[in-house]
Amino acid sequence: FFPKLYRHPEASRRLLDGLTQLIIEYLSQQVVAGAQMLQVFESHAGFLSKPFFDLFCLPYLKAIRSGVRKRLTALDQVQVPMTVFAKDAHYALADLTSSGYEVIGLDWTVPPRAARKIVGNERTLQGNLDPCALYASPERIEELTREMVRDFASGPYIANLGHGMYPDMDPGGLRAFVDAV
Repeated sequence: FFPKLYRHPEASRRLLDGLTQLIIEYLSQQVVAGAQMLQVFESHAGFLSKPFFDLFCLPYLKAIRSGVRKRLTALDQVQVPMTVFAKDAHYALADLTSSGYEVIGLDWTVPPRAARKIVGNERTLQGNLDPCALYASPERIEELTREMVRDFASGPYIANLGHGMYPDMDPGGLRAFVDAV
């Protein structure tokens, strides 16, 4: 996909415009079906330079947020909070803060205190325990989780992993994480 951004930027924008409209409708229908919160993932942000993120990600993330608001209003649905999670987009935290999302998800590479300095207390932060921590003993998972919670404590946060779990992880590690929170 990335070579196409360079070789065919207009076609890439048309594709992203179409996907944005589909995502807006899909997320809106999730609320109709009972969702009380939505999350938008941008899993490839870390592969993009800041200028390319600004050109090929940020406008679409903003359009999704504003489009969902408009669509929910048209459907006479309640507005729900939305999270944006752009993996490895530490370079864009200020932009994500002004993108309209109520919650900014952090991967495990972003120190919560540093993110809070950029984001402020206007937005909730979500994250960001290193998923590989779940390979540790329950005692170590508890210790790491308490450190994470302490680092988030200066403002509103949602405790979560900094990305997904791996297939070979013991669910007991996740239980230790949840219990520690």
